[in-house]
Parts: sequence; structure tokens; C-alpha cells
Amino acid sequence: MLNFDKEQTVISIGNCKMGGQPGENPIVMIGTVFYANHAALLDEKTGKIDKDLVEAEVNEFISLVEEMGMQAIIDVVGAYPEALINQCEFIADLTDVPFLVDGLNDDSRIPAMAGLKDIGLLDKAIINSIDENTKDECIHKLKEIGVNNAVLLTFGNQYIFPKQKLALLSETLIPNAQKAGIKNYIVDTAVLDLPSIGINVETTRLIKSELGLPTGFAPSNAIYGWEYVKKFGNISRCGAIASLMTYCADAGSDFILFGPVKHAKCVVPSIALISGINSYYRKRILRKQISDTTPLKKIF
Repeated sequence: MLNFDKEQTVISIGNCKMGGQPGENPIVMIGTVFYANHAALLDEKTGKIDKDLVEAEVNEFISLVEEMGMQAIIDVVGAYPEALINQCEFIADLTDVPFLVDGLNDDSRIPAMAGLKDIGLLDKAIINSIDENTKDECIHKLKEIGVNNAVLLTFGNQYIFPKQKLALLSETLIPNAQKAGIKNYIVDTAVLDLPSIGINVETTRLIKSELGLPTGFAPSNAIYGWEYVKKFGNISRCGAIASLMTYCADAGSDFILFGPVKHAKCVVPSIALISGINSYYRKRILRKQISDTTPLKKIF
């Protein structure tokens, strides 16, 4: 069972606590809305959505998370600033959980963050992301807006292996986040493809071992694009998705971007099981404190 020697940072964004030792806090499940081909996204330019459909999907996700003692964030994807603002505002009206402002580039997400400040939603908003391509002028804008929360994405052509990703994080991403005045940052170890996810597992453990930061990753695009398993039907596909997400949890991940919220039933129970087992070990074997909210007290 993992237990890191390095003291672990725990951050609070809205009603969500991320970070710490495995089992200390419930793993944060991050489900995505308004992605490409999402049936609820009717017009990506205007932000027109099928409110009933997305409300049903999000409510099911949040209900699962609450019933099992887990934590949630909604990943809001958008290509255009005004649409992204409208979509984030809808999600904020629907649920109290924080949300990722997942613009396709800085031209969409930074104006969206400014708009969210104007309507009083900045404290729950997490910009996704700051990476090696984030320019100095964007760092300045983030500071000017007063952005508090960010994902640091360890992605780059020269940053494939764990130690390279750690160097990018330490030498570039963290200094840039500090220049931007970011108070809370979480680290996404940047999945390349399905077979390389073992690299993300090792990177997650390395970052938590060396820096103690809240860390996780997003295997969703890789697994949902895996054509081979589809020939065996939806049950086998769901099993493959769940097994990969639990592999992420076994890395010591503090959060997992599991993909479309509509797949919550396929993923959340399996991660709740791992999260609860980790809490049991931490409490009974290590004799350490765990969160008041944990799957250990809900699902066993």
C-alpha cells in the first residue's frame, strides 16, 4: 500500500479537498460535459445546450458520488469564450462542485476566466491548463484577472518520461503558476496513448514523492478510443474502462478525469472501492487520520 515519505499538500477548491496521502481524502472524480459529439451540445459557437439531458447526466453523476462518499469536479469543455462562460454558469447553477474551464486554447479559456470573475464564479473555476506553451502575456492576464486555481499539464514533445515531466513541472510550470498568482494547482501528468499509461503511473508517484502535490491524469481519451475491445460489446468495454481507472487510482492519484459524465456508473463504484480500501489501510494499519467523508463509511 502506498504511503509517501514526502509531506503531501492538500488544497481546497469550493467543497472539494484534493491531495494528501492515499486514503486520506476521497479520490476526486472528474467527469466531462460538452465534449465533441456530446448529444447535449447543440451549438458550440453559441453554447446552446440540451439542458434536460446534461442535467440528467450531471445529477446522476453527483448522486453516485455523494452516495459513495467520493468527491466530484465537472470538466466543462468549450471552444468559444462566450459559449464556455454560459456553459460554466449553467453547471454552477446545477451543482455546488467546482468545475474545470477546459477551453481548447488560451484564446478561449482566459477570456472565459475573466467572464467568470464578472459573474462571481472565479473561486470554483479551475483553468485547464497552464502548460509549456502558455505565454508570458497569458501568465500576466491570469494574474490580472485574479485566477486562483489551475491545472498544470506536464505535456511536451521533449517531456515524455517521468523525470522529464518532473523537470518541466519544477523548472517551468510551477514558476509560471507562481508568477500568475495561482494559489491552488493540481498536476495532470498528460497521457499520450493507451499503452504508455504506465509512464503516467510512475510520473504520478514520482511527483507525489518529490513534491507532494495533488496529482492525477486523464486516461479517458485513450481508453474510449480503443477499438479492439468494442468487438466484445458494452459489458467488456465498461470492464476495460473501469479496470484502467482503478489502475490510475492505484498510482496514488488524487483525481481522475474519467471522461463523459454519462459513464459515471461504469467508473465511480470501482474507484470508490479502491478509495475506501486505501482509507481502511490508512486508519487501521498506519493509524493515521482520514477525512470525515470517505467511501469507507458509506459502501462497506
